Amino acid sequence: NSGRLEDVGAKLNPSPYAPVETDDDSDNYTDDFIMREVKMQKDILREQDDNLDLLGGSISRMGEMALGIKSEIETQNKMIGDLEEDVDQAQNNIDLVTEKTKDLIKKSGGLKWFMLIAVLILILVVLLFLVIYS
Repeated sequence: NSGRLEDVGAKLNPSPYAPVETDDDSDNYTDDFIMREVKMQKDILREQDDNLDLLGGSISRMGEMALGIKSEIETQNKMIGDLEEDVDQAQNNIDLVTEKTKDLIKKSGGLKWFMLIAVLILILVVLLFLVIYS
């Protein structure tokens, strides 16, 4: 009696490891599905590889551009340094000329004589202008 109950229980609740009865159509469908999935995964991997190649090329170009920019910055920094030296030299020359002009003004009798000379030169220029255009 208990043997018959076990047989009925096995029929109602089959073991999860028991072979499943299938027909050939479902096997073909499963094989086709697996093949499509494998192909799709290979296509995705190929596309990712292509994208990575493009990205690698872009990164290489960016690296080359960065090296070019670095070189240009170094050149311009050197030019700026040279320009600073030239400006410093020009400023020193202006300071020297200014100091010599101040000494000349002091030796020539001070600011009042310098102003008198400047006014006389201005009058001379005006008179020359009148003579030439009259």
